[in-house]
Amino acid sequence: RPAKALETLEIYAPIAYRLGMGKMKMELEDLGFRYAWPDEYERLQAALQEKRAYSQNFIEETNAELEKMLKQNGTPGEISGRTKHIYSIFQKLQRQGIGVEQVYDYMAFRILVDSVQDCYAVLGGIHSLWKPIPGRFKDFIALPKENHYRSLHTSVVGFNGQPFEIQIRTQLMHQEAETGIA
Repeated sequence: RPAKALETLEIYAPIAYRLGMGKMKMELEDLGFRYAWPDEYERLQAALQEKRAYSQNFIEETNAELEKMLKQNGTPGEISGRTKHIYSIFQKLQRQGIGVEQVYDYMAFRILVDSVQDCYAVLGGIHSLWKPIPGRFKDFIALPKENHYRSLHTSVVGFNGQPFEIQIRTQLMHQEAETGIA
């Protein structure tokens, strides 16, 4: 299992990323992580479990604020909130040499709208609600990633000083990000 898990992490997950298959990439990474490094997986899972109760309330409250902002701006859209997947958190901890408590984009929201113009309008609404974190804005619509991924990403400081990330994209951009352009 560990050998197949490492193979998945080193070969198949990157292929899924290159093909723009974000959902499959995340599934492969989380499954591979669980078997490649079971001790690290269990420790991180336990550390994240403590945050989950707080996270659910925060996601519900923030979702309500985002829905209110969309209605006030007259922009139809879909909102979803989630916690970051476990392998992504593990990679960040390894890469930056930090602890779980220092991962500020642990929670993220995605807003799907109808047009590129709506993406930028929603971004303005978000920045009027919460303070953006300097250096944490990425415009992958104007400058798509190498795998053609397109989206706006911003990190803001929300209620009680809790930082979180928001991704804004159109329905088509979302479909391509999840399943790939092919």
